[in-house]
Amino acid sequence: MLSRSEAMRAAVMGVAGRGGSRCSSAAFAPAASAAAARRLAFHPGQMPPQRPLPGRHSCVPLQPAWHLHEASRGHATAASTHASPGGSPLQRYEELVAIGDINRDPNQENVVRILDAMAQKLANHVPGVTAARRTPAIDRHSGWLGGLFGSGKAAASPAKLPVETLLSSTGPQGLYVWGGCGTGKTFLMDLFYDSVNVKQKKRIHFHEWMIDVHERLHRLQKKNALVQEKATEWTAEAAMAQREALKAGAGQKSESADDLIVQVANEMLSEAWLLCFDEFQVTHISDAIIMKRLFSILWERGSIIICTSNRPPEDLYLNGLNRGLFLPFIPMIRQFCDVHDIASQVDYRLTTASEEEDRRVYIFPNGMEEAQLLERKFYRICHNEVKVGAQIETQGRRIAVPKTAVNSNVAWFRFTDLCDKPLGAADYLAIGAAFHTVFISDIPKMTLQERDQVRRFITLVDAFYERHTKLVCTAETDPISLFQVSEEDKKNSTHDEVFAWDRTVSRLIEMQSIQYLSDAARNIDGEQFLGQYNLSSLNDDELTEMWRRYDRDDSGEIDRQELRVMLEDILEKHQGHRNLQDDVFALCMDEIDADKNGVISVDEFERYLKDFTVVASTMRLKVELSGL
Repeated sequence: MLSRSEAMRAAVMGVAGRGGSRCSSAAFAPAASAAAARRLAFHPGQMPPQRPLPGRHSCVPLQPAWHLHEASRGHATAASTHASPGGSPLQRYEELVAIGDINRDPNQENVVRILDAMAQKLANHVPGVTAARRTPAIDRHSGWLGGLFGSGKAAASPAKLPVETLLSSTGPQGLYVWGGCGTGKTFLMDLFYDSVNVKQKKRIHFHEWMIDVHERLHRLQKKNALVQEKATEWTAEAAMAQREALKAGAGQKSESADDLIVQVANEMLSEAWLLCFDEFQVTHISDAIIMKRLFSILWERGSIIICTSNRPPEDLYLNGLNRGLFLPFIPMIRQFCDVHDIASQVDYRLTTASEEEDRRVYIFPNGMEEAQLLERKFYRICHNEVKVGAQIETQGRRIAVPKTAVNSNVAWFRFTDLCDKPLGAADYLAIGAAFHTVFISDIPKMTLQERDQVRRFITLVDAFYERHTKLVCTAETDPISLFQVSEEDKKNSTHDEVFAWDRTVSRLIEMQSIQYLSDAARNIDGEQFLGQYNLSSLNDDELTEMWRRYDRDDSGEIDRQELRVMLEDILEKHQGHRNLQDDVFALCMDEIDADKNGVISVDEFERYLKDFTVVASTMRLKVELSGL
């Protein structure tokens, strides 16, 4: 029988039931942790940044930095792996293999070599305009999106699209890497992104980038409408402005959807010409319609695209509405990107075991005991202080939040609150940005009869995974069995949800892993993290969470710097500042380091925090222990 501290150590280090593996995805223990906060790209109308985001597979500490790379929206710089910060993608990959953080995988190594050659080409590359040959103009009908492909109604005086161009690539080819879930595509792209010597670069989830595109289009359209409205007021200032506008746009016709896309492309190119997209996929007709024109402009003006996808280009937007409008975009992908199948059959994220049952975050089956367990977890983390009827706002819409914690950004939803309502990626991303932990009750089994709910749930999981939100839920069954589709339907189905579900299963399993939960604990800010706990009565699970947060390098010991971070977090929570005096730190270190070896073991950590009167005394805190 293990002692309590031994059990905690086993749970933290992943000994029990994990075969010693420290890693939750790909053929590696950590993937690139500089994938960190870059996945959070806040746009107008979304929730502001609440916290930095962790790298999904990182085993190294992340700094809560929000300083941006030049022209890289929402990307925080951070060390990406245990490998040294310098070096090419191939050098960094070899370093990670040498120190044992990843296993060599021939399929991944092939991609690394391609990316390594590309990084060398791009280091001295200056983007320029791509050669193009002209084809006759085509008619355009009225309407915003109809301005691209026709609205189906004949216009009285049909306008002409700007002369269509067939592009020929003159710069380096981009790369489109596709393959199964968990095969390391994102890790490899992050390795490239962190290594490539390019300042104007952006790494973003494709969902988020398309949201940004639509919001920019909306902003520009609204701005132009306001300008036209103001121009109807006949004043000297308005007349002068109108003359200037006419002079600047002599010979041009009124603003069209195509003109707006040109403006959006120009904005984005001014920010970054190297674009790295994770999870390149097309699921909405609104995205499919504008992609050919938008990417034509980006490629024409020298943009380089690197992307990962679960599908080959020919399967993008498969069986989608009006897919014929999207089809011309597919050969453009092959023209401007080398398409590479990673060809691995292994989903490394599935090799990790879940934690002990009492620490489960994915709880099934969904009976009365499981429902009570979820409630106990929620109310404990909230200290029984819960408010109801909260709302968050995104893109002008309000999302009702049934229950939230008073002291920390924790929320409770029912499955029906999130997936029976017409919510989309922007809504789920906003929820993930607002709350570091989300509880969801009563996730049911689903079939193709509940296709809308399945699609929303897939999008929700993708959004929470990208935000690295901690998900605690009850479900009717395990992730693999949650969406029930017959083998015959899998073979013959035209529904994208059937294909996408494998990724969702993989992510739901990874979101239960020790590594994912450790990253989540480490990257909540100190006040939010400690706000979840009553420090005067920590239970074993909470001590485990505390250890995960502060043993930031997974060494199995807490060193002096890691201890200082913990004490500064406690000081900030109770005294409102982080100014930990050296003599106070020395007193705390002397108290907690029982064997005087300069580092803190699990046993010493547990003994110190189990008696908060000792903590308060050594830190000279003025606190009421009953209200911690």
